[in-house]
Amino acid sequence: MRKLVKRVFLSLLAMVLLLMIATFSLYDAGKLPYRAYLIHTNSMGQTIRPGSIVLVRDHQYHVGQVISFRVNGAVVTHRLIAVHSDGTIITKGDANPTIDPWRASKANIIGGVVRTFPMVGYLWFFVFMTWQGPVSILLLLFFSTMFWLISKKSKKAPTDIVRPADSDAESSTQIDLLEHS
Repeated sequence: MRKLVKRVFLSLLAMVLLLMIATFSLYDAGKLPYRAYLIHTNSMGQTIRPGSIVLVRDHQYHVGQVISFRVNGAVVTHRLIAVHSDGTIITKGDANPTIDPWRASKANIIGGVVRTFPMVGYLWFFVFMTWQGPVSILLLLFFSTMFWLISKKSKKAPTDIVRPADSDAESSTQIDLLEHS
């Protein structure tokens, strides 16, 4: 029963890992209609805290929704206040007292925020945006595998143990035979 539970658990773990790899591959290739962004500042106040990840649906947004857009080469996540007839947009961070000073256009909008993941951004940044993250994961996998292999090997104790008394009896018998001849 334990072996069955262990096999099911390992199979589920392998499927989850494969699903994660496939999802990240599709995301990285731009095949999914969502983008994820890390929030760096407190401009959205209590709505979206720094260190959060926002999930943005490409090209789907409405006035009043928090959106992500490009301005001066950076991605900004603020609330969409208005869209003018000439295509310019007005945005504002929830914690900021005034509207944003820049004038972006509808073409700069990436999409609307559909989900936030508070505090996950720090882990995301460490794992995916620094070299230490992947190295740490590989080291963790390596040492976990080594620990598992060592513990598995130590559980297999030898069953045929030669007792010292038995080996003395054999050697004395051989000596007796030699003495009688």
